[in-house]
Amino acid sequence: MKQWLRFLFSMSFVKTLAAVAVIVLISVFGSLWWLSSSTMHGHTVEIPNLKLMQLEDASATLDSLGLAYEVIDSTHYVPGIPEGAIIESFPKEYATVKLGRKILLSTNPARLPKYPLPNYKDQLVSYVTSKFKTKGFIIDSIIAVPDLSHDLVLRVVDENDSIAYEQKLYETGSRFKIYVSAGLDGGTVFLPNLVGMTYEEVKQALQQSSLNEGAVIYQGVESDTLGAFVLKTFPAYEQDVQIKAGSAVDLWLVSDSTLLPQPEIIDTLNAEF
Repeated sequence: MKQWLRFLFSMSFVKTLAAVAVIVLISVFGSLWWLSSSTMHGHTVEIPNLKLMQLEDASATLDSLGLAYEVIDSTHYVPGIPEGAIIESFPKEYATVKLGRKILLSTNPARLPKYPLPNYKDQLVSYVTSKFKTKGFIIDSIIAVPDLSHDLVLRVVDENDSIAYEQKLYETGSRFKIYVSAGLDGGTVFLPNLVGMTYEEVKQALQQSSLNEGAVIYQGVESDTLGAFVLKTFPAYEQDVQIKAGSAVDLWLVSDSTLLPQPEIIDTLNAEF
């Protein structure tokens, strides 16, 4: 026991213990320094808005900020955007990331892929329009046709005014007219409340209601038209109002959401009954 006590308090043991402590401290601080330098801890940058940029320009912009990139999807075609232009990024624009982060980019394809036209005969128009959208097909108009049924697709016509047969291959971005059954009385549909929706959401809502997009009036809209908000419509929305199927709805778009009409706030505490 005395020998162990002498060893514990001996100079050689104290020197060994001190050396071990120094090695441990150096290892810990070295690991922390390596982690900080390798993960760029504390060094962040904001992702710029790369939408509509060509890949070469986006690459140069990201490189100047110390960011890398990878193209992950070039098959989904967005009409109205130049071929090869950036559609979206992940993380999205204005997000804060560490230096050296790899940004995933989706671009509009340079060569348009072809897809078989989805089966549409006697299917609900809302189902067919959603299927067409997933293939990148564009619906120019929906035409109401007197028929015994309601809201069923009777036929589809392509850009050449030819019948577009099911499963026939078409380039994404191809345009079509859809003929929809509207009952023997011509058919009416409820006008949806589109105010406050984005332009992209409205396009889908109109198609699902067997209605067409009319005139589009831009008020202070700069670049992101699909993200602009509907300020008002004509015909104007009223509860339980019905209009003829296939009618066109005019849209007024704004970029600033603060211009949208605000819901009326009712003070229930002080309301008189």
